[in-house]
Amino acid sequence: MQELQIEWNGRNVTVDGKIQTETDRFVESLVDEIWNYSGYTITSGYAASLFGHTGPCEEVEFTLPVICRDRFFEMVEAFLEKGFTVMSPGDGAAWYRLFITGAGVRIARDEEFFPNVHIRANPLDSDRYAYLKRLKLMVNGKRFFVAPLELLIPFILMPGDRGTPEQAAYLYATCKDEINETDLKNWMDHLGVDRALLPE
Repeated sequence: MQELQIEWNGRNVTVDGKIQTETDRFVESLVDEIWNYSGYTITSGYAASLFGHTGPCEEVEFTLPVICRDRFFEMVEAFLEKGFTVMSPGDGAAWYRLFITGAGVRIARDEEFFPNVHIRANPLDSDRYAYLKRLKLMVNGKRFFVAPLELLIPFILMPGDRGTPEQAAYLYATCKDEINETDLKNWMDHLGVDRALLPE
């Protein structure tokens, strides 16, 4: 088995030797569709999996720039044609309202609930920063975009379903030398996340 290797070059990160999971395969197939219509950044604890964390993770959050209604409908139609299902209630108009307000829509494969991806627009300054300053990860040769760790870790530690303390701790321990501690603490304060939740 190949040993996990992580190499940094600015905001470009290469990860080799990661063991692929069912969630990885699902996310890869959905990323290929999203990229045809919009950029994105991963803003949840699933990013820890891309860095090699082996804990369970069946829910993923993608934050997209605000896109127009027609573009959104085209993207959703492409999802449906590829066998994905929109799990959120309502129809196209309701889904767009959920997307544009940041509440988001959930996408799964066929009728299965897990794994699923929560897709939302980026109306908040923290969401826009996550997109503009995103990291490019090449994981076993496949490209992904994730929020900068100084913001991603506070995102994960916020109340809600973005991730677990274990995922935050893994990212902090694995990538500590690449994390700007001042920026991390500033984002913790900005988002109202207790600094005591930071891993030791």
